[in-house]
Amino acid sequence: MSSNPILRRLVLLGTPLVTAVLMLFHPLPYEDIVGELVPVASWWMALHTIQFVLFAFMGAAVWLLTEGLDSFAATVSKVAALVFALFYDIGDAVAGISTGILARSATNLPAGEQAAIAGAVEILFRDPTKNLFFTVGIFAWIVALVAAAVALFWAGAPRAPLFVLPLPVFFMSFDHAFPFGSLTFGSFFLAVLWIELAWRKRVPDEEYTYPDAVPDSGTSSR
Repeated sequence: MSSNPILRRLVLLGTPLVTAVLMLFHPLPYEDIVGELVPVASWWMALHTIQFVLFAFMGAAVWLLTEGLDSFAATVSKVAALVFALFYDIGDAVAGISTGILARSATNLPAGEQAAIAGAVEILFRDPTKNLFFTVGIFAWIVALVAAAVALFWAGAPRAPLFVLPLPVFFMSFDHAFPFGSLTFGSFFLAVLWIELAWRKRVPDEEYTYPDAVPDSGTSSR
């Protein structure tokens, strides 16, 4: 990862903020494929194509949480961040991009053919392999954030914002569609912003090397 502080903050703070805003416009067309998904199929595809990039960058953002730390917890967090980016992206591509292609193809078809395509879309939504990718991705997200919180705690990070990190863990367990997606990535943004600002306030600007700096000499660096 880049040591450029501007690039680092663009990924670490910009990615969750943009993702949280984007999730405000995530439809929930699961009950009526023909009536709800087919009319917005182009947006559905565009949204999930953008998400494919953003979720990869969210993995990078979680990685950057423990950048510069060499503890076991930091290593676990980084590995889990990679697993999240890979598996969650695969699951979302199947659930979003492939279903969007099918739904868009049904736009001007007769009702009977639309119903057949809707059935295929429903199969993809319920597909156990797709769900397995999502499950692995969500579990990796949980592990990555919990391990990051532990690593930051032992590195001397400000304590209070670390208690906000469980919120994106909790909200991700539901879904990334509105409202839970916005809550997941919005709470991640707030937690990281708080950590960044609190740590910078404790360390003079000329000495600021987050997260390498350990403000308190008695703090363990495990």
